[in-house]
Amino acid sequence: MRRYSLVAAAIVGAIGLTLGSTAVAEQPGPRLAERYLNLHQCVYVGSGGHYTNVLPNTANTAFNTGTNVSNTPDTALSCGPGGEGWTPAAANSAVKAFDLAASRYLNLHQCVYYSAGQHYTAVLPNTPNVNFNAGTNVSNTADTTLACGPGGGGWRLLPANSAVQSFDLANNRYLNLHQCVWTSGGLYYMGLLPNTPNANFNTGTNASRTADTALSCRPGGGGWSLDQLNSAYRPLGS
Repeated sequence: MRRYSLVAAAIVGAIGLTLGSTAVAEQPGPRLAERYLNLHQCVYVGSGGHYTNVLPNTANTAFNTGTNVSNTPDTALSCGPGGEGWTPAAANSAVKAFDLAASRYLNLHQCVYYSAGQHYTAVLPNTPNVNFNAGTNVSNTADTTLACGPGGGGWRLLPANSAVQSFDLANNRYLNLHQCVWTSGGLYYMGLLPNTPNANFNTGTNASRTADTALSCRPGGGGWSLDQLNSAYRPLGS
Protein backbone atom coordinates (compact mmCIF):
# COMPACT_ATOMS: atom_id res chain seq x y z
CA MET A 1 0.00 0.00 0.00
CA ARG A 2 1.51 3.29 -0.99
CA ARG A 3 1.78 5.69 1.96
CA TYR A 4 -0.31 8.57 0.76
CA SER A 5 -1.05 11.14 3.46
CA LEU A 6 -2.79 8.45 5.54
CA VAL A 7 -3.00 10.58 8.93
CA ALA A 8 -3.89 9.09 11.54
CA ALA A 9 -16.91 4.78 22.12
CA ALA A 10 -25.10 0.69 23.95
CA ILE A 11 -26.78 1.59 25.99
CA VAL A 12 -28.86 1.46 29.07
CA GLY A 13 -29.08 4.42 31.46
CA ALA A 14 -28.70 3.50 35.13
CA ILE A 15 -32.09 3.95 36.74
CA GLY A 16 -32.16 5.63 40.14
CA LEU A 17 -34.56 4.15 42.68
CA THR A 18 -36.13 6.32 45.35
CA LEU A 19 -36.52 4.41 48.58
CA GLY A 20 -38.51 6.62 50.92
CA SER A 21 -38.23 10.33 51.36
CA THR A 22 -34.63 10.26 52.60
CA ALA A 23 -33.13 8.35 49.65
CA VAL A 24 -31.24 10.19 46.96
CA ALA A 25 -32.12 9.08 43.46
CA GLU A 26 -29.21 8.11 41.24
CA GLN A 27 -29.36 10.10 38.05
CA PRO A 28 -28.98 8.32 34.72
CA GLY A 29 -25.63 8.89 33.12
CA PRO A 30 -25.08 10.16 29.61
CA ARG A 31 -25.64 7.74 26.76
CA LEU A 32 -25.18 7.57 23.04
CA ALA A 33 -28.06 9.41 21.47
CA GLU A 34 -28.20 7.10 18.46
CA ARG A 35 -29.67 3.58 18.51
CA TYR A 36 -27.33 1.72 16.15
CA LEU A 37 -23.61 1.24 15.91
CA ASN A 38 -23.09 0.51 12.24
CA LEU A 39 -19.68 -1.16 12.03
CA HIS A 40 -18.19 -1.57 8.59
CA GLN A 41 -15.24 -3.96 8.20
CA CYS A 42 -13.41 -3.37 4.93
CA VAL A 43 -10.61 -5.75 3.99
CA TYR A 44 -8.16 -5.23 1.16
CA VAL A 45 -5.59 -7.57 -0.37
CA GLY A 46 -2.40 -6.60 -2.13
CA SER A 47 1.31 -7.26 -2.29
CA GLY A 48 1.48 -6.38 1.41
CA GLY A 49 -0.94 -9.14 2.40
CA HIS A 50 -4.21 -8.20 4.09
CA TYR A 51 -5.19 -4.80 5.39
CA THR A 52 -8.34 -4.31 7.52
CA ASN A 53 -9.90 -0.89 8.08
CA VAL A 54 -12.99 -0.06 10.14
CA LEU A 55 -12.74 3.71 10.37
CA PRO A 56 -14.25 6.38 8.11
CA ASN A 57 -11.73 9.13 8.72
CA THR A 58 -8.25 8.20 7.60
CA ALA A 59 -6.66 10.67 5.21
CA ASN A 60 -6.47 7.94 2.57
CA THR A 61 -10.09 8.19 1.43
CA ALA A 62 -9.71 5.29 -0.99
CA PHE A 63 -9.60 2.90 1.99
CA ASN A 64 -12.17 4.51 4.29
CA THR A 65 -15.27 2.76 5.59
CA GLY A 66 -18.85 3.74 6.44
CA THR A 67 -18.67 3.09 10.21
CA ASN A 68 -21.10 5.39 12.06
CA VAL A 69 -23.73 5.70 14.77
CA SER A 70 -27.28 6.38 13.65
CA ASN A 71 -30.97 5.85 14.43
CA THR A 72 -31.10 3.83 11.20
CA PRO A 73 -29.41 0.45 10.72
CA ASP A 74 -27.05 0.28 7.76
CA THR A 75 -27.83 -2.55 5.36
CA ALA A 76 -25.21 -1.93 2.69
CA LEU A 77 -21.46 -2.19 3.13
CA SER A 78 -19.54 0.98 2.43
CA CYS A 79 -15.86 0.64 1.57
CA GLY A 80 -13.49 2.75 -0.44
CA PRO A 81 -12.30 1.21 -3.72
CA GLY A 82 -8.70 0.75 -2.64
CA GLY A 83 -5.88 1.46 -5.05
CA GLU A 84 -2.18 1.06 -5.86
CA GLY A 85 -2.59 -2.70 -6.29
CA TRP A 86 -4.87 -3.09 -3.26
CA THR A 87 -8.38 -4.41 -4.03
CA PRO A 88 -11.42 -5.06 -1.77
CA ALA A 89 -11.80 -8.62 -0.48
CA ALA A 90 -15.58 -9.03 -0.47
CA ALA A 91 -15.50 -12.44 1.24
CA ASN A 92 -13.89 -10.95 4.33
CA SER A 93 -15.78 -7.65 4.41
CA ALA A 94 -19.18 -6.92 5.96
CA VAL A 95 -21.37 -4.41 7.76
CA LYS A 96 -23.20 -5.14 11.03
CA ALA A 97 -25.78 -2.86 12.68
CA PHE A 98 -25.59 -3.39 16.43
CA ASP A 99 -28.85 -2.37 18.16
CA LEU A 100 -27.87 -0.55 21.32
CA ALA A 101 -31.38 0.23 22.54
CA ALA A 102 -31.76 -2.62 25.06
CA SER A 103 -28.17 -3.75 25.54
CA ARG A 104 -25.63 -2.57 28.06
CA TYR A 105 -22.40 -3.95 26.64
CA LEU A 106 -20.64 -3.85 23.33
CA ASN A 107 -18.61 -7.07 23.39
CA LEU A 108 -15.88 -6.47 20.85
CA HIS A 109 -13.98 -9.58 19.75
CA GLN A 110 -10.73 -9.07 17.88
CA CYS A 111 -9.57 -12.17 16.01
CA VAL A 112 -6.15 -12.09 14.41
CA TYR A 113 -4.97 -14.76 12.00
CA TYR A 114 -1.44 -15.44 10.79
CA SER A 115 0.08 -16.98 7.69
CA ALA A 116 3.59 -16.68 6.31
CA GLY A 117 4.34 -13.39 7.99
CA GLN A 118 0.96 -11.88 7.15
CA HIS A 119 -1.64 -10.84 9.70
CA TYR A 120 -5.38 -10.58 9.10
CA THR A 121 -7.61 -8.86 11.67
CA ALA A 122 -11.37 -9.56 11.89
CA VAL A 123 -13.95 -8.11 14.27
CA LEU A 124 -17.33 -8.87 12.67
CA PRO A 125 -19.49 -12.03 13.05
CA ASN A 126 -21.14 -12.01 9.64
CA THR A 127 -18.69 -12.03 6.76
CA PRO A 128 -19.15 -14.57 3.96
CA ASN A 129 -15.84 -16.18 4.98
CA VAL A 130 -17.38 -17.76 8.08
CA ASN A 131 -14.20 -19.51 9.25
CA PHE A 132 -12.75 -16.09 10.01
CA ASN A 133 -15.71 -14.54 11.82
CA ALA A 134 -15.56 -13.02 15.30
CA GLY A 135 -18.06 -13.09 18.19
CA THR A 136 -18.67 -9.35 18.41
CA ASN A 137 -22.16 -8.63 19.81
CA VAL A 138 -24.26 -6.39 22.02
CA SER A 139 -25.72 -7.84 25.22
CA ASN A 140 -26.72 -7.15 28.81
CA THR A 141 -23.97 -9.58 29.78
CA ALA A 142 -20.27 -8.94 29.45
CA ASP A 143 -18.45 -11.58 27.41
CA THR A 144 -15.48 -13.16 29.14
CA THR A 145 -14.43 -15.71 26.50
CA LEU A 146 -13.00 -14.87 23.09
CA ALA A 147 -14.97 -16.30 20.15
CA CYS A 148 -13.15 -16.65 16.83
CA GLY A 149 -13.59 -18.85 13.80
CA PRO A 150 -10.87 -21.50 13.34
CA GLY A 151 -9.33 -19.97 10.23
CA GLY A 152 -8.14 -22.24 7.46
CA GLY A 153 -6.28 -22.38 4.17
CA GLY A 154 -2.95 -22.04 5.93
CA TRP A 155 -4.21 -19.30 8.26
CA ARG A 156 -4.26 -19.96 12.02
CA LEU A 157 -5.57 -17.96 14.95
CA LEU A 158 -2.91 -15.88 16.72
CA PRO A 159 -3.95 -15.79 20.42
CA ALA A 160 -1.27 -13.29 21.44
CA ASN A 161 -2.89 -10.59 19.33
CA SER A 162 -6.53 -11.65 19.82
CA ALA A 163 -8.84 -10.61 22.68
CA VAL A 164 -12.36 -9.71 23.75
CA GLN A 165 -13.23 -6.49 25.56
CA SER A 166 -16.67 -5.59 26.95
CA PHE A 167 -17.39 -1.87 26.80
CA ASP A 168 -20.03 -0.85 29.34
CA LEU A 169 -21.82 1.99 27.63
CA ALA A 170 -24.59 2.44 30.19
CA ASN A 171 -23.08 5.61 31.57
CA ASN A 172 -20.92 6.72 28.69
CA ARG A 173 -21.66 8.98 25.79
CA TYR A 174 -18.82 7.93 23.50
CA LEU A 175 -17.24 4.82 22.10
CA ASN A 176 -13.77 6.03 21.28
CA LEU A 177 -12.41 3.68 18.61
CA HIS A 178 -8.66 3.73 18.11
CA GLN A 179 -7.42 1.95 15.00
CA CYS A 180 -3.67 1.38 15.19
CA VAL A 181 -1.69 0.05 12.25
CA TRP A 182 1.84 -1.30 12.38
CA THR A 183 4.04 -2.11 9.41
CA SER A 184 7.06 -4.30 8.68
CA GLY A 185 8.62 -4.95 5.31
CA GLY A 186 5.58 -3.79 3.38
CA LEU A 187 3.16 -5.85 5.50
CA TYR A 188 0.42 -4.32 7.64
CA TYR A 189 -1.26 -5.28 10.92
CA MET A 190 -4.31 -3.50 12.39
CA GLY A 191 -5.44 -3.64 16.02
CA LEU A 192 -8.48 -2.14 17.78
CA LEU A 193 -8.37 -3.48 21.35
CA PRO A 194 -6.50 -2.29 24.46
CA ASN A 195 -6.11 -5.68 26.18
CA THR A 196 -4.40 -8.28 24.01
CA PRO A 197 -1.55 -10.33 25.55
CA ASN A 198 0.83 -8.72 23.05
CA ALA A 199 0.70 -5.43 24.93
CA ASN A 200 3.06 -3.55 22.62
CA PHE A 201 0.35 -3.75 19.94
CA ASN A 202 -2.59 -2.51 22.02
CA THR A 203 -4.71 0.56 21.37
CA GLY A 204 -6.60 3.19 23.38
CA THR A 205 -10.14 2.11 22.46
CA ASN A 206 -12.48 2.92 25.35
CA ALA A 207 -15.97 3.99 26.45
CA SER A 208 -16.11 7.40 28.09
CA ARG A 209 -18.26 10.40 28.92
CA THR A 210 -15.90 12.48 26.85
CA ALA A 211 -14.64 12.27 23.30
CA ASP A 212 -10.98 11.42 22.93
CA THR A 213 -8.89 14.08 21.26
CA ALA A 214 -5.71 12.15 20.47
CA LEU A 215 -4.78 8.80 18.97
CA SER A 216 -3.42 6.23 21.47
CA CYS A 217 -1.32 3.35 20.13
CA ARG A 218 1.46 1.26 21.65
CA PRO A 219 4.81 1.36 19.85
CA GLY A 220 4.94 -2.14 18.36
CA GLY A 221 8.19 -4.12 18.30
CA GLY A 222 10.00 -7.10 16.80
CA GLY A 223 10.61 -5.19 13.61
CA TRP A 224 7.08 -3.79 13.52
CA SER A 225 6.74 -0.04 13.92
CA LEU A 226 3.71 2.14 14.34
CA ASP A 227 2.52 3.57 11.06
CA GLN A 228 1.06 6.92 12.05
CA LEU A 229 -0.06 7.54 8.50
CA ASN A 230 -2.44 4.57 8.49
CA SER A 231 -3.69 4.95 12.07
CA ALA A 232 -6.66 7.02 13.26
CA TYR A 233 -9.21 7.38 16.05
CA ARG A 234 -12.93 8.17 15.98
CA PRO A 235 -15.24 9.15 18.87
CA LEU A 236 -18.64 7.63 18.07
CA GLY A 237 -21.46 9.32 19.93
CA SER A 238 -22.94 12.74 20.40
